[in-house]
Amino acid sequence: MAPFGSFAQQPGKVWRVGFLGAGAAPATASRVEGLRSGLRNLGYVEGKNLTIEYRRTDDDPDHLGEAIADLVRSRVDIILAVANKQAFLAKRATTTIPIVVWGMHGALDTGLVSNLQRPGGNLTGTESLAPEIDAKRVELLRQLIPDVRHIAAVYDAGDQGSAVHLRFAQMAGQSLGIRVSPVEVRRKDDFASALLDARRNQLDGLLIFTSPLTVISWDEIRKFSVAHRIPTVCEWRLLTVNGCLVSYGPRIAEYSERNAAQIDKIFRGASAGDLPVEQMTKFELIINETAARTFGITLPRSVLMRADEVIP
Repeated sequence: MAPFGSFAQQPGKVWRVGFLGAGAAPATASRVEGLRSGLRNLGYVEGKNLTIEYRRTDDDPDHLGEAIADLVRSRVDIILAVANKQAFLAKRATTTIPIVVWGMHGALDTGLVSNLQRPGGNLTGTESLAPEIDAKRVELLRQLIPDVRHIAAVYDAGDQGSAVHLRFAQMAGQSLGIRVSPVEVRRKDDFASALLDARRNQLDGLLIFTSPLTVISWDEIRKFSVAHRIPTVCEWRLLTVNGCLVSYGPRIAEYSERNAAQIDKIFRGASAGDLPVEQMTKFELIINETAARTFGITLPRSVLMRADEVIP
């Protein structure tokens, strides 16, 4: 690919990216900074030839709809939508503005795209492979707690990928003799009662499916898990830094690098629907040692040796 400075289309053009995010501020900040860095490496600098219009919501559907409508009205050049729910809403809101999705999960199973190599329409992005590696997280919990028999899968029932996550996790659980029970939430206020209901059955662990809603509500999940001594398995390092026992999932930086490259190609004239949905290739295993002590878990050497990072 030719360097940015070698082409001079639309001299003086300032590209406008509409960033449609959700979730806790630290998660949003890391995505934003990753996007800035990725685009900067390709020659796009905020305040010079790039403007990023930020819209971060509390994951309320009404607020999401308003944020998307506002970006469409403002005629940004591209919408970067974080996760499935934002992507589906953006897809319904516009068929003309290119949409790049940060971290789809179950892109094919949910119908967000019909083909990973050539998604068609005005949408492309990155696929987290989260449902596929839910099985690995269930196996990881078995390695940490050999006598685990029953875990609860906590997820946002309004997120289109949830059923896909649950199917993979339950198949893995069945093969290991572990019951995986669904715990559905739809809004932040649902967590307290949903978790207490789940606890009525003996629980050995909590599997957290990533979505803006579960990230926003992580502190409540963490406090519940500590109070009732029920260890947690997550996808993101961010949550393990903040008290999750263990996480296994894609490296956040890879999303931003790949999304930035996709945005660059669209700025250069490519059609979003012609760009393949890119799948993550770099995964990391993070363990929180303090959380392990809290739950009375002795970390097996075999797991510690595989860890990319052990947080003291």
